[in-house]
Amino acid sequence: MGMHLAHTVGAPDGGEGLPVINWSKRYGDLRIAHFVGMHALQILPLFGFFIAKTRRSVQFFAAAYFLFTTLLFIQAAMGIPLLF
Repeated sequence: MGMHLAHTVGAPDGGEGLPVINWSKRYGDLRIAHFVGMHALQILPLFGFFIAKTRRSVQFFAAAYFLFTTLLFIQAAMGIPLLF
């Protein structure tokens, strides 16, 4: 993304996108993994404070969230759209 100054993988930026958020419908978009990863800063503390009963459940949730974010990044890096 930084090297090519683009967020779309597999095509030039500016193609057809999802309504409101404009994430690419046809190609991989690195903004999706970035969005999900950055919101972990809000979701993990909220989960830990309001939902989790044990420290172990927060650790498990954080690991699952990390895996989900990593899979979104790999999918985008391969040029696969979010909704195919």
